[in-house]
Amino acid sequence: MAEQSRYGLIAEYADPGALVRAVHDARRLGYRRVEAYTPFPVEGLDDVLDHRSNRAYGFGVAGAVFGALVGLGMQVYANLSYPIMVGGLPLIALQSFATVTVLLMVGFATLFSLLGLLWLCRLPLLNHPLHEVQAFERATDDRFMLLVHADDPLFDMVDTSLWLAEAAISVSEVPA
Repeated sequence: MAEQSRYGLIAEYADPGALVRAVHDARRLGYRRVEAYTPFPVEGLDDVLDHRSNRAYGFGVAGAVFGALVGLGMQVYANLSYPIMVGGLPLIALQSFATVTVLLMVGFATLFSLLGLLWLCRLPLLNHPLHEVQAFERATDDRFMLLVHADDPLFDMVDTSLWLAEAAISVSEVPA
C-alpha cells in the first residue's frame, strides 16, 4: 500500500517560552523548514526563525524601472512620430517628460509591489493543509504551534515526532 503523503508535523505548546525553546532546539538540531504560529507576536521568535527576505523589494524596483521606461518611451515615441516644435525646445526635452515619467514609475512600482507580495505570500490561498488539523484551530486563541515541514532534509516521521513530543502538549500529523 502506498504511503500517504504528508505536509509535516505540528506540535502544540501552551506558552510562548516553550515554543521559542523548541525553535531554538530545532535550529540547533539542523531543521531549516520550520514555521511558528502564535496568537500574538512573540519577542525573539523572528530572530530564531530567520525568515528574512528582501525579495519583495525587487518587485518594486522592477516596477519602477519598467514604469520609467514606459513613460519615457511613450513620450519619446510620440514626439519623434509627430514632431511639433514648441517654443524652440528640442524634440526630446527630458525636463518636460519628468512628470509623466515619475507618475508612471510610482504607479508601476506600486502595482508590481502589490502583485509581487501576493505572489510571494501564495495568495489567494483558498485551502491549506493546516486547516485539516483540529489542533490548529486554537492557534489564534491560546496555543503556540511549531510546524516542521516534511520536505526538510532532516525530517523523519518517527524521530521528529518523538523529539517534538518531549516538550509539546500534542503532536499532530498534517496530511498533504
